[in-house]
Amino acid sequence: MNHIDGTQACGDTGSIVRPLTSDDVSELVPLLLAEVEQAFGSSRWALVNSGTERVKRRVYAGAALSHCCRLLAEMETAARAHQEIAARLLFRAHLETWVVCLYIHFGGHQALERLARAEVLYLEGLQQEADTIDATLAAARKEARIRRKRVEKENGHKAQWNAANPTEVAKNLTELPHAPQLKPLSLDRSETIAEFGTLTAQKLTVSEMVDALTKWGPTRGFATEPLRILYLYYRHMSGLGTHTTMSVLEEYVPRQPSDSFVKVKGSPSLEIAGQLPSMALYATADAVQRVLGAQGCDTPIADRIRATLPPDPADRSV
Repeated sequence: MNHIDGTQACGDTGSIVRPLTSDDVSELVPLLLAEVEQAFGSSRWALVNSGTERVKRRVYAGAALSHCCRLLAEMETAARAHQEIAARLLFRAHLETWVVCLYIHFGGHQALERLARAEVLYLEGLQQEADTIDATLAAARKEARIRRKRVEKENGHKAQWNAANPTEVAKNLTELPHAPQLKPLSLDRSETIAEFGTLTAQKLTVSEMVDALTKWGPTRGFATEPLRILYLYYRHMSGLGTHTTMSVLEEYVPRQPSDSFVKVKGSPSLEIAGQLPSMALYATADAVQRVLGAQGCDTPIADRIRATLPPDPADRSV
């Protein structure tokens, strides 16, 4: 997080601020969320629905910030309940949302358009998958009907022969083939896709957004160093919970099994989850300062949180 420059609004200059504890995080999360809710309910965020690029940017940046807050709250709850995997999943989702929030805030209309193109890609892919499932199901049902008629005809002949030859060994009837019972999805996203007008589908990855933020950082005054480490955190969390990798499976296997037996553990220990909410809290406070601050809102709680991450004189990234 020290790669992101932030306002140090609380505390005396040069003072040493202790890191946040888990109790601090539990206290500050609802305060920060209340600060955001109050700001969005104020007149400063009563935006005229003019449809301008500026309004769209503010609205969607605000929506991303709200999503950050929701994920932060649920992550803190999960960590408090020692729900390790849930906390990891939520942290990865939160990190992606935070990147999207900054991407919209600093990228403006072009960033929103890229997100819209990515949504078209998602919707078209979803529609194509659903259509493929329905087509495969229809073909399977058609073939099952043909095979069923063939088997029924053969069984009819066998039954007639059995009836006509009661003293002979009866011919076994063939079991009727299975016919798919699933109902077609009949998914139709055409109207939703049409709402995007002439925008064509285009992939947008977290990696690409991080690289864009790195490029914008020095010129737009919010970062002085490459932010590629954010994508490293994202990939790391992908391999520790979002995807069932060998690393995840090995957490359920004892590291030093006995010579005779190996037992599967019931659940991984709380090794990472306890650290995640404080990191996410810093990130959310950073987004709060930028998104709400740009609209002229005071953010004392966010300022207080950000002030607990003072610049390190040995860290040239700030």
